[in-house]
Amino acid sequence: MRRHLWLTAFVLMHALPAACLAQHAAAAAMGETTAHDHRSTVPNGCQPLGAHAVGDVGCYIVAQKALDSLPRGPLYLHLDTFADSTAARAAGNANGSVIEAFGRTWLLTIADEHWRPQGGQHAATLGPFVPLTNGPQLASYMVATTEANMDSAAHSHAGPEIFYVVEGAQCLETPDGVRRTHAGEGHVVAGGVPMKLYGAGNTTRRALVLVLHDALQPVVLRHPDWQPKGLCLAAGQG
Repeated sequence: MRRHLWLTAFVLMHALPAACLAQHAAAAAMGETTAHDHRSTVPNGCQPLGAHAVGDVGCYIVAQKALDSLPRGPLYLHLDTFADSTAARAAGNANGSVIEAFGRTWLLTIADEHWRPQGGQHAATLGPFVPLTNGPQLASYMVATTEANMDSAAHSHAGPEIFYVVEGAQCLETPDGVRRTHAGEGHVVAGGVPMKLYGAGNTTRRALVLVLHDALQPVVLRHPDWQPKGLCLAAGQG
């Protein structure tokens, strides 16, 4: 009896590690790694700010502007900061929007490459980009605050998306590969391109986001016909 119990314990002791290895190998084959089991999904999915405050974890729409007239040719997003909203509005044009976010007053303007406001401090010019459709366009501006271990759902937009990272870092996977963007940098994604965003590094990401989209379409298009491979995680980018 004792010999039988000893043999059973011996078999289990050696079989369990093998089973665990097999389970890990199967997860890796599916593009998963146990090292990232702690990751979570960004909440709220870029909905209107509502009862939330700028800086709350999630992605929120803080301004939308119908654009009646856009310059011909490639477009650029100009980001400038001002002492207050009054000064920012006075310096803007018809395609500019003023938002208060992350301790600063921002004038965000869609214009040609060489446009500049009167006054303010220039932060970035991001582009070029073009609308995905010829119809009426809506500029939807968002603020995003995400922890380093958060991911978005796979999605796309009915127009170009422009990111400007204020703090932290992000990694974006598209069918073309991955792109990591750090604080003070921007990234433009063409309209219709499926994507999945990952927090990166070990600090909170804070970003300003523009989606210039068909006014008849929602800001975010869910469940595109594309499955991300987890390249940001596999490459150690996330």
